Amino acid sequence: MSKTVVSTFENERRAARLLDAVIANGFDSRLFSVINPQAARASSLESLIPNVPGTQARLYQRHLKMGDSLLVARVREDDVPRLIRILQSTGAHQIEAFDQ
Repeated sequence: MSKTVVSTFENERRAARLLDAVIANGFDSRLFSVINPQAARASSLESLIPNVPGTQARLYQRHLKMGDSLLVARVREDDVPRLIRILQSTGAHQIEAFDQ
């Protein structure tokens, strides 16, 4: 089973650096996306991040409105703890995992 992992970053540059770190740790880059505030204005959050409950989706929407970027990953359940450790070590905030 896979999970959707979402985390916030103060800016898109930090999220991109994290993406480099997760790829260096063996994750497939195709499983990740970075959502910046401009992309969120152009599309609905539900279309950008499916499977996130409404309360959490509103929280992430607020982060985007404040200028934060989001990193979204769809990984196997077994990989979630390792990904969360990498996210924590690179300055991610509001890290949550959701069932598909």
